[in-house]
Amino acid sequence: MKSVVFEDKDFLVQFLYKLFEKPSRIKIQKTLYLLYAFYGATYGNLNLNEDDDENEFVGQNYPKYLFDANFEAWRYGPVEKEVYANDKKGLYESRSLTEDDIDSFFNTVELNNIKSFIENIVSQTKQIDDFSLVDRTHQDKVWQTVYTEGQNHIPMDNNSIIQEYIDEYV
Repeated sequence: MKSVVFEDKDFLVQFLYKLFEKPSRIKIQKTLYLLYAFYGATYGNLNLNEDDDENEFVGQNYPKYLFDANFEAWRYGPVEKEVYANDKKGLYESRSLTEDDIDSFFNTVELNNIKSFIENIVSQTKQIDDFSLVDRTHQDKVWQTVYTEGQNHIPMDNNSIIQEYIDEYV
């Protein structure tokens, strides 16, 4: 089984661009972070017992991580540095996914569940202004622990991000 859902995280970001319709960089970054954390704490943390016929996810396999992340603690919260660099170059605005691209990717039960999960998180973050999202991510201990005023590019530990969400929300 693969260890990540999106081997190409640019596909995920392009999907977010399609769902948001002209999002800010902050909106993309905070949504990406929340998706990563909540996915890892939920689908990525499923311990399925084949004997548990009550569990709707039995027989389904989910990678541990949504994508290969490189989050850093910046002034305005967690930032995925590669996505930020590509976004700054205009990579995501200049490309658009087609419905066929999306349907081709989300072609299994598991991937359709993940698509619904992404759409659910996006529907929530769409309703929140950028700086409320910044404030929300500033509440995370993993960001607070590593962030130092006036510094950017402070690496964040992916497993610590996920563990905080397991401990706090699952």
